Amino acid sequence: MITSAKYIISSPDVKDCPQSGLPEYAFIGRSNVGKSSLINMLCHNPKLAKTSQKPGKTLLINHFLVESQESRAKSQESRVKSQEELRKHIDESFIDINQYMLNLIEQK
Repeated sequence: MITSAKYIISSPDVKDCPQSGLPEYAFIGRSNVGKSSLINMLCHNPKLAKTSQKPGKTLLINHFLVESQESRAKSQESRVKSQEELRKHIDESFIDINQYMLNLIEQK
């Protein structure tokens, strides 16, 4: 569930886009097909992305920060664990699953 969404900045060119390190999603399509309306609907905010009846109004790349309960949890987890610690945790989880399956097979 989306918990917050806000406009960040508009960029005239890709090279001017902010570098956040967060996952990014792009809405690309023909003029006046409802990209802004879709963003507004997904974020439960009818005024987040500007909409227009006139085709071709958007000439910039618009950036929004969208947070969900899941993204906040993942963000906190990434602050706590380094990438190596997380990889070790994942490896150990797979080992535990494999061992669990082997134990099940041996019991039969």
